[in-house]
Amino acid sequence: MKKKNHPIMKDENVILFPGMIENYVEKGLKFAEENNFMEAVSCFDEANKYKELSDMVQSVYILSLLETGRATDAKKICETLYEKKSPFFEQVIELYLTILLDLKEYNQLNEVLDGLMKDSTYTFQQKKNFKQLKELSIKMLSDTSFSVDEEVHTQMDNDQFKLVNFKKLPYGQQEQLLQMAFQTDVMVISKDIITIIESSDIIPTIKSLALLLLGAAGVQNEVTVEKFGFKETVIPTAPPESTAVDRVESIKQYIENSLSKDPTKLEMTLEMVHRHAYTLFPFDWVGYTNETVANKYMEYVDALFGNSELEPDEFFQLLIELEKSVEVLS
Repeated sequence: MKKKNHPIMKDENVILFPGMIENYVEKGLKFAEENNFMEAVSCFDEANKYKELSDMVQSVYILSLLETGRATDAKKICETLYEKKSPFFEQVIELYLTILLDLKEYNQLNEVLDGLMKDSTYTFQQKKNFKQLKELSIKMLSDTSFSVDEEVHTQMDNDQFKLVNFKKLPYGQQEQLLQMAFQTDVMVISKDIITIIESSDIIPTIKSLALLLLGAAGVQNEVTVEKFGFKETVIPTAPPESTAVDRVESIKQYIENSLSKDPTKLEMTLEMVHRHAYTLFPFDWVGYTNETVANKYMEYVDALFGNSELEPDEFFQLLIELEKSVEVLS
């Protein structure tokens, strides 16, 4: 019996031994996990020479490139994932937008944002954020000497975070002010933001955004959050293990399975669940399983279409309060 000859892969003058590329990828992932991004990038660079990497590996590659200051190379990978509608792209979309902003590629940023705002997979709140980012981008595009740091510096007034001043702002401006604060060092105004969250005069959605801001900034002071009949003292960097936001993906699966043949109701129901989970943060639909929550939201949307009538109960009372709160901000 003749021994089979397996062809040896070659790339120019390099002989690719079996498993060599996979070994580079394995090492790259391990180095990235250990925050050794220089070595991770070195491994991914080698593997990428000979083979198109999987979407998952490319998402780690992007993060590693950014950590080593190679934003332009990271941008190229983001573009590839965007064009092919990769299932991993949603995980790196914020990085992609940040890269375009940092590189001052405002025309391309606006094109990407236009596409995202038309994409039904994104929630109402996400699309609002995209719109705000586009407004900022257009403003910077109109003045080539304008920079993101200058925008934040000129518009950030710490006195605006004093509760007495913050309450005077329209809800949209409150939200915009907190969004801008994500780009600055908020430690000096962290006590003011805590006061905002703990105030009964602040709407729930704004409280959620302010709490997320403190968490992103690494604030570890205790904050007492009260809304929708719930009250709890939390640490921004360590919210409760189970929140409504954490459960969205599981609830989404039930809804998609039930409304797969009715795309209009599907989109409306999913957007409502996303909005309410964000507004409810850091709390949860306490006492209700994922399946029950999904069914309740589908019942509510069905009633909005006039196909049924709701029988008032505690869950629907909470749902209606959540919707009213979202409408106030809108």
